[in-house]
Amino acid sequence: MTTAWPGLERREPPKTDPHYLLLRPLAEALVRERDRVLAGRSGLRVLDIGCGVKPYYPLFAHLAAEYVGIDAVPGPYVDVVGSIEALPFADRSFDVVLCTQVLEHVEDPLGAVAEIWRVLDASGVTFLSTHGVFLYHPDPGDYWRWTWAGLERLFRNAAEWREIEVTPNGEAIACIGYLICQYLNEVGKRLRSRWLRGALMRSVNAPAEALDRRFPPNARGRNAGALSANYLVTAQR
Repeated sequence: MTTAWPGLERREPPKTDPHYLLLRPLAEALVRERDRVLAGRSGLRVLDIGCGVKPYYPLFAHLAAEYVGIDAVPGPYVDVVGSIEALPFADRSFDVVLCTQVLEHVEDPLGAVAEIWRVLDASGVTFLSTHGVFLYHPDPGDYWRWTWAGLERLFRNAAEWREIEVTPNGEAIACIGYLICQYLNEVGKRLRSRWLRGALMRSVNAPAEALDRRFPPNARGRNAGALSANYLVTAQR
């Protein structure tokens, strides 16, 4: 089911993908954090906010007794149409809330995080990812960018979380490489060559991924000078 389920390019992006340097570390972080905080648990009620085609369903299916997808627009994998800022569910309805690449698009992020906390049961956990540095992309609106400190502060101001862990999805070189890929991808589109686009992406993604694991040695994570295109917040109620 892992390969047959839609959204494989988000779970296992190829190095020819312009979003590889964000999606690969995000998928790895989701698996790592899932195993850290949900070890030994099963029969969970999972809510996927901004679900689209539920690309990360295969990562949680073995733990889930129920998996509900909500999105702002209808779709073949959308179970409920609604807003993150006014979730149409009762208090403590879910054990896990998954929300990837949505927060930058909502008008009221504080209210959105408070709603996630409201629908989580006691000992529930949310996995929420959002941009640190990225291009402006109104879809339909694009309002926010974050630092790890900003996300931690947002979550603490929104509700009484027991634990908040913010994980960068790639460091400075991955972030810079990711931004370069967005513009190189446009060059490839204009030249109408899928092969050239893929070659351009690979020429940046492969070395950036390798170098990002080691450099810069000090400006990483929570240190001054750090830079990340994306973050994953793991917050436990």
